Amino acid sequence: MKNRTILIIALLCIALSFGLSLALRGYFPEQMASHWNAAGQVDGYSGQFVGLYLMPFIQLGVFALLMGIPYLDPRRKNIAEFRPFYNTFIVAFLGFMTYLHILTLVWNLGIPMNMSLWLTPAFAALFFMAGVMISKAKQNYMIGIRTPWTLANTTVWEDTHRVGGVVFKVCALISLVGMLFPAVSFFFMIGPILLGALGLVIYSYVRFVQIERSVS
Repeated sequence: MKNRTILIIALLCIALSFGLSLALRGYFPEQMASHWNAAGQVDGYSGQFVGLYLMPFIQLGVFALLMGIPYLDPRRKNIAEFRPFYNTFIVAFLGFMTYLHILTLVWNLGIPMNMSLWLTPAFAALFFMAGVMISKAKQNYMIGIRTPWTLANTTVWEDTHRVGGVVFKVCALISLVGMLFPAVSFFFMIGPILLGALGLVIYSYVRFVQIERSVS
């Protein structure tokens, strides 16, 4: 995905979030539900202004940060090699945030739902797109699975990211399984990705040790 395309889509996502908040602001209570627990039940509230506009402003800040990262990295040439996949992930992430904002607005319009359950497909899509990007990522300091061992050795980086791409895609599928168990769907989303991330850190260390021993 080209930079101009990503800019247009990202700004449309952000504009949609701001636009919905502005158009519907008269329909919300002064205190809006803003946080849900693992069971998908409200456990936190915020003022109307925060409930309506915090997420759109976060989207704007995240977009600026993600677009700036490739220019800050000393290995920006490596990022350029997988930039289309990175751009696609930016779109996926901003789309996820827009979807989350819409769910928040819908809830506060008086339509309760199991938030964890409704977030499940969005998390699954985000994990899958992260897996696609990770599998294509070249060695850099900002994006990807950055452990001391992946940054120290190009082969470790490539092997870890090849495995990591599969891990994230599997986590996406496991997240979808959680839709069959609404009461614990949150744990199907978060549990596998935390275990997968830990496993990838360990894998990168083990792979580094294997390579070091083979050349010594």
